[in-house]
Amino acid sequence: MRILYIEPFHGGSHQAFGDALMSGIDADWTPLILPSRHWKWRMRGSAAWFALEHRDALAGEYDLILASSYLPLTELVGLCPWLSHVPRALYFHENQLAYPVRDAWSGERDTHFGFTQLVSALSATRCVFNSSFNLESFLEAAQTLLNRLPDAVPKGWVGMVRARSEVLGVPLDLPKDPGGLEDRGGDRSRGPTILWNHRWEFDKNPAGFFEALGKLKERGVPFRLMVCGERFRKSPDVFAQAKDRLGAHIDHWGYAEDRAAYERLLSTADIAVSTAIHEFFGVAMLEACHFGARPLVPDRLAYRELFPEEFRYLSDEVLVDELERLCRGWIEGREVLRADRRTLTRVHLTSALLPRYEALFKRMVEAGV
Repeated sequence: MRILYIEPFHGGSHQAFGDALMSGIDADWTPLILPSRHWKWRMRGSAAWFALEHRDALAGEYDLILASSYLPLTELVGLCPWLSHVPRALYFHENQLAYPVRDAWSGERDTHFGFTQLVSALSATRCVFNSSFNLESFLEAAQTLLNRLPDAVPKGWVGMVRARSEVLGVPLDLPKDPGGLEDRGGDRSRGPTILWNHRWEFDKNPAGFFEALGKLKERGVPFRLMVCGERFRKSPDVFAQAKDRLGAHIDHWGYAEDRAAYERLLSTADIAVSTAIHEFFGVAMLEACHFGARPLVPDRLAYRELFPEEFRYLSDEVLVDELERLCRGWIEGREVLRADRRTLTRVHLTSALLPRYEALFKRMVEAGV
């Protein structure tokens, strides 16, 4: 099977996804990628870039095309019409119609990026979403957008996209037996270690996370803090402010230098917290959970698909109370935090998901366009 893989935003979870598929599925892969920066330009210009700069590669013989939804697929097929004869899978790591708008933004949402994805979905043979939340939020927002358009709106557009859509999560390349999953003993007077392992961006709501920790500090609750996760050229000011405010609690601050260092951090975390206002899947929380940390996530977004109710909190106020309960209970020996919770991650591992991806690709190839 000859697969053309196109990813205009090759970094973070997008890169991990592509690497897992290309290393785990036996096929003749041809990757065309761009670095994970300037996302707006990627969604505007990547089709023209690939069509003009990689025309020879695009002219090759392929059985299947796999592209992320950062690619304007319709434009690429229009510029390279021979690709219309190749089955095309479009993978949605996210969708721009449901992506949160910054609190500071007072204008109307820019729907052009989401509309590009909606048009690309019509050019795809199959649309694959990483969660049901991603799929349903996209289709719901798409229908709302189409209802606002003045005229010449094709009937059944959303229905056509739904008919060609399915959900397949991100395959996680994690060790089968990470070890060290048991709750640690020793002196507990300094409190458990709380982990932030998300991107340093507004949609992960770092302000909500650090506000909760500030309230813990005000209540006199002992805790330790590790902050890692991917950081870009610009990060919210709240990180620098929190580093000053919580300095005495910090055991680690900054992006882990490599995968091994990151996994060592996960192996020492007691509680992993998300305060995200955007999460279409949740790789970071699943990774922390796999290495033994006790997950604590908001009762919204894709988290409802990943974690049982006992690990979800309903509001910011509940988060602070729950953190205090867990911290004090652990210090007093009443709460177990680190534990083997691989039953929550097993279904998301490469061993479970890659066979499903391979089966999908084979079905598409056998069916043709």
